[in-house]
Parts: sequence; C-alpha cells; structure tokens
Amino acid sequence: MRSPTLAVWPKMNQDDRVVLGIGNPFLQDDRAGLAVIEALETDPLCRLEALHTVGFELMDKVRGCAQAIVVDACMLGGAPGEIRELRLDDIFQSHQLSGSHAITIASTLKTGYICFPDEMPADLRIILIEVKNVKEFTTEMSPEVVAAVVAVTARIRALLAA
Repeated sequence: MRSPTLAVWPKMNQDDRVVLGIGNPFLQDDRAGLAVIEALETDPLCRLEALHTVGFELMDKVRGCAQAIVVDACMLGGAPGEIRELRLDDIFQSHQLSGSHAITIASTLKTGYICFPDEMPADLRIILIEVKNVKEFTTEMSPEVVAAVVAVTARIRALLAA
C-alpha cells in the first residue's frame, strides 16, 4: 500500500469543504467510498455526501467548495486494498482512471472544470481504493479493502483536523 505524504489543509469553514464517497452499498468492495463516509459520520468535520453513481451529480456536489475529497473504489490493476491519492493535475493527465460506473470520475470532474472553472474546488483530491471483488452482492468487504477504508478514514480525519 502506497502511503502519500501528508499535506495539511488550511483551516476553513465546514461549508467550504466536502468529502464524497461513491459506490454501490450492496456490491462488496465497491462500497468502499460509502464505508469511509459512514465512518466519518461519527464525528463530521465537514459536509459529507454519499453517491451511488458517478454522474453530473458529483460535479454539483463539489461546485462552490474550496476543497473536496472524493473517495471511490477502483480497478487499476494494483494489489487489493492499495490506496492511490490523486490531485487535480492527475485527473487531467491520466487516461487510466476508470471505475465500475457508466461515466468516470475524471470525465465528470473535467467537465466541471471546463464548464464552471470559477466554481470548482481549487483543492481537489481523489482517493481510490483498489478492490478485490465487486461481483458479489453483499455488504461485507474483503479484509484488504476494510483495512484500506480504516487507513483512508484516518488520512481524511488528519487532513480535516489539521
């Protein structure tokens, strides 16, 4: 599991920041982003949003925020539970970013930055968790993804509390 360097966000109003978790709540490891949101709900430090698809609703949820974190499961060929943290430049340069959704996170966010450049977050982070299984209908995630959800939750808490 790759551990990114901790960058501190400046103190901001809770309304200026949002964390979005994306996934299917019933499709094993695809629920990783939602599990992070569920864990953060115990002590929310900013606005939290759960999305079940990656449509233009994602763009609408981050518009007007200075900072946003998007958490989703991915299938990029890494080891199950591997965590990747991407920044705005990464989504504009990578053609590999895809998921189990009809439209990719990168495509949706790129559209937002093209159509609404002054309304999109200046500080955007995408945290992806590599899945092990997204074919089983269950709310039980694989152990590797559960461990990654715990690590990502701690990372986001540190970013928000700093």
